[in-house]
Amino acid sequence: MPTLNDLKQLKADYKNTFSTEEGQRVLKNLEKLCFVHGTTFSVDDGVIQFNEGKRTVVVQIQNMIVMDLEKLREQLKENENV
Repeated sequence: MPTLNDLKQLKADYKNTFSTEEGQRVLKNLEKLCFVHGTTFSVDDGVIQFNEGKRTVVVQIQNMIVMDLEKLREQLKENENV
């Protein structure tokens, strides 16, 4: 499991990357491409699963930027147990 310092650095890296003007443009584009503000519905279950996977990546980026370190640590620990 990552140390607290590792998590602090990772969180800072996300924030630094996406807080720039360029990073904000990229994040806005990813939000549009990855169904963050829309539905992932399709008549094909495989397409829904694919779209939800794309959406999850962008939501994780957003969470890394704003999440407090203790919650981040808990989430990473849960992901390791999956």
